[in-house]
Amino acid sequence: MARSRLTDQIAELVASRRVTLVVATAGSGKTTAVVQALAGSARSVTWLTLDEIDTATGRFLAYLEAAVSEHAPDAKGVATSSLAARLRHSEAAGLLAEAVGDTDLVVVMDGIENLCDEAGAHSLSTLGTFIRYASASVRFVMLSRVGVPLDVAGFTGLEGFATIGESELAFTADEAREALLASGSRDVEADQVIAATGGWVTGVLFEAWRSEAHVAGTGGEVDPLHGYLASQILDKLTQDERELLVVGSLLGETTASRARALGIMGSGNLLVSLRAKHLPVTWSPGLPDAMRCHPRFREYLSMLLLRRDPEELHRVRIAHGRLLMSEGHHQEAVEEFLAADAHDEAIDAAELAISGVVERLDLAVADRWLAALAHNGAGGSLRLAEAELAVAVARENFGTAVDVADRLLMDGTRDALARSSDTAVSMMVWAYWHLGRIDDARQVLALGHDTAPVQAVRYLMDLVEVDPQGPSASPPLTGGPMDALVRRVDYTHGRLSEVLDAPSSPWAMSVSSPWRVGALRATGRLQEALELYEAEPGSWSAAWMQGMVVPELMIDLGRKEAARAALAKGRQEIRTSGSLVFLWLNWLIEAKLELRMHKNVTAATTLLDRAEDAGARRYAFLAELVDTWRGHALLLVGKPEDARACLRRALASMQSADRVLELPAAATYLAEAEWRLDCAAEADEAADEALRAAARQGSNHQLMLALGDFPAVVSRRLDAEADSDSPWHRLGRALMGSGVLVDMASELNVRVSEFGELTMTVDGQPAKPRIAKSVALLAYLATTPTPEATREDLMTVLFEGREVDSARSYLRQVVHRLREVLPDGTGPAFDGRTLRFTAPVALMSDSVALERQLARAGRLRGPEQVGAIAAALEIADRGEYHPGVDSVWARERRTHLSSLTSKARLQAAQTHFEHEQFLDAERLAHEALLQDPYQESAWRLLMRIGSAVGDEDRVISAFRQCQSVLLELNATPSDSTRRLLDQLRR
Repeated sequence: MARSRLTDQIAELVASRRVTLVVATAGSGKTTAVVQALAGSARSVTWLTLDEIDTATGRFLAYLEAAVSEHAPDAKGVATSSLAARLRHSEAAGLLAEAVGDTDLVVVMDGIENLCDEAGAHSLSTLGTFIRYASASVRFVMLSRVGVPLDVAGFTGLEGFATIGESELAFTADEAREALLASGSRDVEADQVIAATGGWVTGVLFEAWRSEAHVAGTGGEVDPLHGYLASQILDKLTQDERELLVVGSLLGETTASRARALGIMGSGNLLVSLRAKHLPVTWSPGLPDAMRCHPRFREYLSMLLLRRDPEELHRVRIAHGRLLMSEGHHQEAVEEFLAADAHDEAIDAAELAISGVVERLDLAVADRWLAALAHNGAGGSLRLAEAELAVAVARENFGTAVDVADRLLMDGTRDALARSSDTAVSMMVWAYWHLGRIDDARQVLALGHDTAPVQAVRYLMDLVEVDPQGPSASPPLTGGPMDALVRRVDYTHGRLSEVLDAPSSPWAMSVSSPWRVGALRATGRLQEALELYEAEPGSWSAAWMQGMVVPELMIDLGRKEAARAALAKGRQEIRTSGSLVFLWLNWLIEAKLELRMHKNVTAATTLLDRAEDAGARRYAFLAELVDTWRGHALLLVGKPEDARACLRRALASMQSADRVLELPAAATYLAEAEWRLDCAAEADEAADEALRAAARQGSNHQLMLALGDFPAVVSRRLDAEADSDSPWHRLGRALMGSGVLVDMASELNVRVSEFGELTMTVDGQPAKPRIAKSVALLAYLATTPTPEATREDLMTVLFEGREVDSARSYLRQVVHRLREVLPDGTGPAFDGRTLRFTAPVALMSDSVALERQLARAGRLRGPEQVGAIAAALEIADRGEYHPGVDSVWARERRTHLSSLTSKARLQAAQTHFEHEQFLDAERLAHEALLQDPYQESAWRLLMRIGSAVGDEDRVISAFRQCQSVLLELNATPSDSTRRLLDQLRR
């Protein structure tokens, strides 16, 4: 029966909205209405019906993937392979949505009520993630018996929802009249039926108002159907027909063969006879013996089944479980066997199902099964033991995984499991390695075969001791969960280019994020590392990310307190994992923090002793770190001979194992120790080894940090360089640019001050050329990547591009007068059409220093950021940039620097506000507005400050001033500013 009123409304909403919710009582006609509404849709339609068991998020994602893949082939395998690689459910959902692309598709999900309780909340949130990342060409229709809690995390911020409810789905009087006529009820007044049922579709069609339990006008809410089903339907059936319906309620679809499997004899004839009855069921087209009960009817029949004798119910459930097993529905079979307390059969089913459950990361389901079966014979099941290991390792609970392995060892079955499963070998070795059980790890590893999982943990074991045959190559990636372990070991070796290589798939990119953050940090790409971490703070391997990667990133960013907080937070994750190796690494990074940022040798030594006493030296890569940082500490307290012994040991081990991550630091510190012991040649060789290691890393970042600890290493190395543009000279200039004092006696140090007064110094002594433009020329050269410029650029900067003889002659005078105040032979001079210095010059200007300091401040947070901004602003506050100079270049640079400092003032003001330092926040906000009065964010901050101190007049005043200033541009305050005013005045 067509209901165009309703179906047109649904079709219009699907065409115009991202998500259409159809929420109403069972029996309200939701499914039928949506089927009819989408029948003529230009978009492809895929339909997914959810049962109670589908609350497991991995299972839900697998079915969602199967549904959308019918129309978007690129989506096939995306979610399931992502989960197999240990991505979180939300990440797998996002990748699946992206794989669907711009396909014109309607995704219908029936039975959403199964996700609307606590058990399904995670799946509902994951669905929200899928919707969020899906293209606008993908529309969603969700059918539910209950209201969908849109405030769950996955739906936050989503827009474009529309809802169809009970009132829209209810029959009108005309529709009820048509339906009653079609069903043969000609003697019933439609208006009376509507009054009695509220238009509830099932109530109208199955005459629910005739039941004594019916309450007039309540529709489906009080379940008036049960009395009617008992008195008007079941009582009119034979005993055998009732038996088929009640026992068959276990089945989604009842067929003769499935009913026979449950013990119903003559089921084929019974189905034929039932087809002639007026029942709330659906018969499959072309299949006379295939029947599906209406959900409300099936619920009623299930209730009757549960009232049966326990022994009879036990028999039927076991029969159903065996049927599910024969049909390949192993997970459903486990649930049925568990419900029937048939634990032996549940174990058999779980052995077949649990690997898929773990692979989909439905770990809560696996936990429940293992807990239920642990004391019922499952202890002898190697397949379930493997699942226990997989669950523990998937959660990075290495202590739990070792407990399982030890239980197997006591049972005498550990080796049998290792011989039968290389996956189990890899998980046991990985767990033993984390807990310092190296002998156990070796014993299990010896039982494995040369497969990808075993190759990965064999690579991991290379971190324990140096192989006399030489370092191992990184094993090939397979697309499985062990790839993460391979990348972790690659990072520890310092094979940073491999870690930073674009992964072969989006999920691989996601799972590798902790190591990509670490590699970006190690190569000095600190802002990229910070942005990647902040984009995925809860990424895979929380213990590694929070316990090691983030603290080192904060140390390199100069954020002392953030580094200390990250170490503490990471330690909590590490304790949960049970990993001793992670704990020792965390201590060693804290020792680095104490040495590099506090010069606290006592605290660092205590941490190094603690790690060494606990067993860290049993791992070669940890022993190298202990020796490196102990050597650093010994240098700080004036014990170079002891330091050299530690550092030589560390360097030799790193070189033998081909581990270069910390080699620049160890070699730099060794160079300092050798020099202090009058071994100049050895010092130079160690310094050169540090430089070679940096070249292999593809970045000078680690080397620069180490040279910052002991800058005399680079100063001494410069003395031995004949080439004044050597790598060591470039390092020296870079260190000086970052504020590290380096004795670059072989270079000329030139500094330009541009704020308040344009002046210059040469090697710290004031110098004043006869022509002022000579200093302006120098200021421009300081802003270039290398201190050089073409004649055309200089004519534009100094003379507004006037290509006349007088301007060209004046430029020659400007260059000549600059050479007069510089030592002979240093230049600058024209080489062809390019002006460059003829000898190495370390050129710096105040404006470039200001830019660098503000860039560094941008990587800091809280009070540390405020302090760094204040230090930078001291430069700008000396006066106007290039005072009295009105060239285009000077004006543009003046505007650029003013914008930088204005934004920096506003950032510092916002930080002060967050820490309730309202006076400082207000002062800086006003200063920012003096530079750029059109910054609405600054006016909004002043409004918030006024509200925070309880002064509504200041809120209104700030808004009005903003309004007045913007009027100069024929503009008005933005909606966000107006909304803030409304919020603050409430």
